[in-house]
Amino acid sequence: MRIWVSGARGKLGAEVCRQLMAAGHDVIEADLAGPEPVDLMDRDAVARSMRGAEAIVHCAGIASPENIEPVRLLELNAITTFNALEEAWKLGIRTAVIASSGSIYGTAWSPEEIGTPIVPVDENTELRYVDPYGLTKDILETAGRMYARRGVQVTALRFHWILTPDEVREFITDAPPEENRRNLWGYVDLAEPARACRLSLQPRTHDRYAALVIAAEDTGRHEPTADLLAEYSPETTIRTELEGNASLFDCRRAAEVIGWTHTSTWRGPVSW
Repeated sequence: MRIWVSGARGKLGAEVCRQLMAAGHDVIEADLAGPEPVDLMDRDAVARSMRGAEAIVHCAGIASPENIEPVRLLELNAITTFNALEEAWKLGIRTAVIASSGSIYGTAWSPEEIGTPIVPVDENTELRYVDPYGLTKDILETAGRMYARRGVQVTALRFHWILTPDEVREFITDAPPEENRRNLWGYVDLAEPARACRLSLQPRTHDRYAALVIAAEDTGRHEPTADLLAEYSPETTIRTELEGNASLFDCRRAAEVIGWTHTSTWRGPVSW
């Protein structure tokens, strides 16, 4: 399959390209960096770059709202997504994967902590964002649902904090526990979201549109998860039994829809 990948020189996009090529796919790189820059704000440039593609994986976008004006954040994340989906649809491409975020729930970037009322978090968890970044991801998913109604198979992947094992140790394990209360001490190992993108390219007979939580099945901490919640988020309701370092994100739907389960963590390979 020939697959167009936006943000191909970024952290996630580069890993997506690597895995796709290792699996025998041809990849069209779409990025401002590189020998043939593609401006995703320019719909004509997007269309030219997509010619010959059979599917798209849209990884490009602003990954963090820090140090950017909200209006610019909205423009870049929303318009690049629209251009990718619209030009793909016009070219007859009927498979699209788009990079959403766990930040859509609102806890990560809210000006004030809004907390998480119920865990584990899943696709039915209420969207409570009050920040522009969460808004951009909601717009991205809304656009995906529209193109699914037009006949495109769209998978919106709600990636949690994408980190390498060393980054997990630096930013979560070795950090004070209260610093990551907003993120529920969660993460996803870099190789895993890329594999979720690859699995999402498979044709489905149902669920033309799917939004899926993609997170590790453990936390980035050594302490038992139940103890972390009891000390740092005692107001949170727990609706399932938490064993050991269990994640506070429920990824069972990703397993059902695309066959994805997390197979590696910062602690090493696992077999769930």
